[in-house]
Amino acid sequence: MKKFNTKTLILMALFAAISIILARFMVVWLTNSVRISFGSIPILLAGLLLGPVAGGFTGAVADIVGATLFSPFPWYPPLTIPAVLVGVLPGLLKPLLLKEIRLWRVYLIIFLTNIVTSIGLTTWLLSGLYGTGYFELLVVRAPISLAVTLVEGLVVYILYKRLSKELR
Repeated sequence: MKKFNTKTLILMALFAAISIILARFMVVWLTNSVRISFGSIPILLAGLLLGPVAGGFTGAVADIVGATLFSPFPWYPPLTIPAVLVGVLPGLLKPLLLKEIRLWRVYLIIFLTNIVTSIGLTTWLLSGLYGTGYFELLVVRAPISLAVTLVEGLVVYILYKRLSKELR
């Protein structure tokens, strides 16, 4: 594993801090297992711009610090896994799907990431945590996650296009 330089560490910290603000303070809670939040955007960007390892660390730090210090609920360690994957998957999918920066390619990466994390794994973990049926929770969470994906895709596309030029 290559070592992180100072610039990468600073960017990871900034992305984690922005994620905490978006996920913990600028959030709409519909139920204790359904929320509208854009805290994944900085983690997605970290994975795309800095790579899967840096993206994963950014997701882990954002989730652990955010849940420990700023959440109305106690930190539930298994829920850190989807946050890590939100940073790892875009970094892994980028070489395959983002050969050129196109909006539909960014949407595809974010859609695949959200299918695995928010819709799939997070819903499964929350169903176990709250004793709710997986499919019952999926019916509520999936449409909201897909709507959030639409916004995330556009924002990530605009920011990625700009930041990828700035960080070269």
